Amino acid sequence: MLLIAAQRPDATRVAGIRTWNGLNRHVVKGEHGIAILAPCVYRSRDEVPPEADVREAVAPARPGDEEPLRRRELQGFRVVHVFDVTQTDGAPLPSVQPQLLAGQAPREVWDGLATLTTSAGYRLERRTCPTGVNGWTAPEDRLVVVAEDLEPAQATKTLAHELGHIRANHARRFPDYGIDRTCRGAAEVEAESIAYIVTSHLGMNPAAYSVPYIAGWAEDLDVLRHHMSTVVTVAQELLEGLDHVSERAPRSGPSPERTVPVNAPTPAQHMPAPGALLQQEK
Repeated sequence: MLLIAAQRPDATRVAGIRTWNGLNRHVVKGEHGIAILAPCVYRSRDEVPPEADVREAVAPARPGDEEPLRRRELQGFRVVHVFDVTQTDGAPLPSVQPQLLAGQAPREVWDGLATLTTSAGYRLERRTCPTGVNGWTAPEDRLVVVAEDLEPAQATKTLAHELGHIRANHARRFPDYGIDRTCRGAAEVEAESIAYIVTSHLGMNPAAYSVPYIAGWAEDLDVLRHHMSTVVTVAQELLEGLDHVSERAPRSGPSPERTVPVNAPTPAQHMPAPGALLQQEK
């Protein structure tokens, strides 16, 4: 986002040329792409010997498979080019909404985030949430809730979002979160940006959810620029914290695994009173 803002401050929606072509839009002749860094992530196993080619594309394990799930590892970055919507023409763009992440996530990422949550003095629970709410944090109750019907990838990303709220000190910095959209928007942009950086760095791909979510709350690039220093600082602290706890073995606490059917009822009485609620991801 910083690279995009530096090269094209007025950018609003960016994508690669293939994505634009898939949306029946085409890059205008003569336009120059915006250079960004894309992560190079490969699947590997801890038990794979050093001389093995860890870049081999391998499908993730499915329930019942004998092969264990291979962890995705970040092994560097490469330069790619994207284009803003104003650099293209063609069919009108469809409305873009956050898409819940599906599938698995590295178990050690959830365990590390859970450890950091409890280390911050918060209880972590998986329970039913109102429809459309993925999780929430109640600072007065020192409680973080992640919806129990989320698949592991989304649950892990949501926990990173909630921990972002905590570590960015939103309860103190944004006291009017519940009544002021500007306040809430700033907090949501920071929390989701933190979650995006952390989970992307650890081999996940949260873009389908995070990018539309951030865009929906940011409204313009000035909001992103204003809060990016906090985002980068907190994300780095979280990654360092995850490195510190990664060697701690036995996992405990709630699991990232989905524990109820997707369409299970979600009674609102499980939510705290509005005054006790810092934020909810929805």
